[in-house]
Amino acid sequence: MKILKHDYLIIALATPLFFVACADNDVYDPNKVRPVAPVENPLGEDFVAPEGFDWSMISTVKLNVEVKDEFNRQYNYLVEVFTINPLSDETAVPLAAGYAKQGSNYVAEISIPKSTQHLFIRQTDPKQRKEIYQYDIPESSNALNCKLYHSAIQSRALTASGTSGWDLINGKVKDYGEEPQTDVSGMIEHYVFETGTQDQLTNGSVYIIKQGEIFTGKLTTNGKKATVIVKGTWNMNSTPQGLDIYITEGGRITGNPFIGDNSTLEIQKDGSINSQTFTTATNVPIKNFGTFKVSGTTKFNTSSSIYNAKDATLAVADFDFSQANITVKNFGSFSAENAGNLNTCVIYNAKGAVFTIDQDMKITSTQVLNHGMMNIGGTIQTNSNLNTIIANYSTGTIMADKLSGGALTINDNLFEVNTFDYKNHTDAILYNNCTFIAKKSFSFTQLVLDNGSITGAQKDDIWESVAINSYNEGSVILKNGSIIKATTFTCGSGLKIDAGNDKPSMVQAESITYNWTTALKGNLILAVNKEINAGPPSWEAQYTKESSVKLTKKDEAKEEIETCTGIIYEGNSGNPDPENPEQPNIEDNTVYTYAFEDQWPAYGDFDMNDVVVSINKMTITNNKKLTIQGNIHAVGANRKTGVGIQILNVSKSGVALNGKVQSGTPVFESGQSNPVVILATNAHKYCSPSIADDDFTFYNTIPSPDSRYNGDGAGFEITMTFPTAEEAIKAMNVKNLDVFIISKETQGNIGRTEVHMANYAPTSLGTTALFGMSNDASADNNMLNIPKKGYYISTEGLAWGICIPGTEVWKWPKEYKIITDVYPGFKNWVINGGKIEDLDWTSNHNNNIFMKP
Repeated sequence: MKILKHDYLIIALATPLFFVACADNDVYDPNKVRPVAPVENPLGEDFVAPEGFDWSMISTVKLNVEVKDEFNRQYNYLVEVFTINPLSDETAVPLAAGYAKQGSNYVAEISIPKSTQHLFIRQTDPKQRKEIYQYDIPESSNALNCKLYHSAIQSRALTASGTSGWDLINGKVKDYGEEPQTDVSGMIEHYVFETGTQDQLTNGSVYIIKQGEIFTGKLTTNGKKATVIVKGTWNMNSTPQGLDIYITEGGRITGNPFIGDNSTLEIQKDGSINSQTFTTATNVPIKNFGTFKVSGTTKFNTSSSIYNAKDATLAVADFDFSQANITVKNFGSFSAENAGNLNTCVIYNAKGAVFTIDQDMKITSTQVLNHGMMNIGGTIQTNSNLNTIIANYSTGTIMADKLSGGALTINDNLFEVNTFDYKNHTDAILYNNCTFIAKKSFSFTQLVLDNGSITGAQKDDIWESVAINSYNEGSVILKNGSIIKATTFTCGSGLKIDAGNDKPSMVQAESITYNWTTALKGNLILAVNKEINAGPPSWEAQYTKESSVKLTKKDEAKEEIETCTGIIYEGNSGNPDPENPEQPNIEDNTVYTYAFEDQWPAYGDFDMNDVVVSINKMTITNNKKLTIQGNIHAVGANRKTGVGIQILNVSKSGVALNGKVQSGTPVFESGQSNPVVILATNAHKYCSPSIADDDFTFYNTIPSPDSRYNGDGAGFEITMTFPTAEEAIKAMNVKNLDVFIISKETQGNIGRTEVHMANYAPTSLGTTALFGMSNDASADNNMLNIPKKGYYISTEGLAWGICIPGTEVWKWPKEYKIITDVYPGFKNWVINGGKIEDLDWTSNHNNNIFMKP
């Protein structure tokens, strides 16, 4: 309900008259409460909090943590709760801690800033091995059930290697078998030259170059078909056409042969080619069962093919495959210094065969099907067309200096390079079902590991790590106990890492760096020494991590990872003698700043600096000893003002109290149903002892040349040793700490005037007589005809005190500066109902904040 300015004026005038008329006399009676008239809302007529607005910036979370007990209740598991990642910040101290075992979960209630997005729960098992799990803070419920293990589903029995990727090339690739050598032993020489020619054989002719003969002439046909058997030497510097040429019985071809149209060439077991260059026309099939050597360029034209038999040798200098649809079927030894460009080709390297290129091999829309040994001394340069396929089968080994570009690549055995770079092609994908070694660096976009590993080289039975980089919008799918061993792992924006629901898979690295966003999920072990967010501190966390993801240090994961090549990571066996982990001290290092207006039950000026108090740290040592450290920073009240703390939901019985407050050693205030400690009876003097008892000049709200009124404030410390650890933990929960101010001392039968945070009840000594008066709606407000809203809540839903959690003391406004002017986002936070995205109002100000001179 909005109250307009003229309504306040009427009420202000009428209320005193009403009470004067009804009073027996106008003599002041300290046992009666004088009415307080409402005043205008200093934040404006339109500044009304939504019904039921929760002024708290703190959430309470009820934890229920279950562990997987591998010791059948013989020992405890330690559970520690953090609001920051303890792996990234080794100085982090748990906010809460306790024990769990089979049948006995760790249950706790903690309070954290609403801006907190994640909880990190660290488990230490009886062998002293540590694992960290991240949980998102639930938005719709304050209950968080945490299971610190993953129930893996074994979907199938593991084979020697994974099976991923092969379904994508079924029907696209062909398996080639061995081919027989042609039997020409029964062929008898019979030939005729076409009339008027000396080199054009007639159709069906068989011409034999005899053993010992050196033939330098030309042989060809004119659109016909003939056979030439080379038993001697043919120094070919011509372009025969229409010939089936067989080199046999020690025969050989030299020179610069060009195998022309409608021809075939078969080098039989005892035959050879030893030429300077070698060229084919289109559609020329060549079979080699002997020796094929070319010292210069070998050029195959479109749709030609070469079959290199099991015991055959092919060794050339430059192999030019730039024409399309060339097929290479190697069952023997195939080597070239340079392969040039392969366009729409098929290279089939059979089991036991060796295929070697000394320099680069560039492939476009080409299939490389390897069952044997393939050595590329330079770069295998691919394109991003997924018609380019590199398939390394279970008997195959591919070794190269570099694999770059983009292709559909499947590895079922061993693939070793110095550099893997598929980083700049979104379609480029590697399916690794076994062992992939990158000695220098590994950059990818799409990656699937199925019982596979990405590592550096192996030295002395130790698998080394390699620098890993991903490109934007990439993905990693890890299946069946796969592993990536990295020195550093740098994530591109939008990277998704999914370990599925099978056996646990691992990413192991010295550090992992998140750029913009990264999502991690599934049965993943993230074994890293450091997590790094690459953006500035103002960015939100650049990753989302499902609670199934387990975080450990690089060499501390307990799971063994074994792939097709054997054990890649042996697992941390931990302390051989299990025992209960030691219970740690716990701390709440959030800085809680309490800012008050002192005019309750009427509105004040809403500069929120009448008293500014902070709780800087709370620590529990020895399980039961709670120490609360804080500071009174500012006093913008112009009256004597006290400060106290009421502790809820615990008893003061049996509590040993020590520390430092204004009176000296703190004591529990008598006459209170809850433990109450008065920090200061006169906050001005506590902050500056040199000023007079009745000097209520503003302290630390207006810069002053007089050092008495500017300073560091007054520190306080309360140490309470409780009979039980449970009570100490309750007392450290900031929701159970009710910081309040005393704006007027007790007078007659009227209790002292206290101002508390919204929805906190007064202490037993605080007055309730002012409830419902002026702007207050702690009870029904009959002045303004407004029903009760909650303790220390105004008729317009506003509060006289706010608690602001953060990493440092909140910067309060200067005197006379309304909070909405200094912190523009404050209004949106209230009007919008306290949305998480509006909580950043606490750090966005216009510099009208108090700064010491």
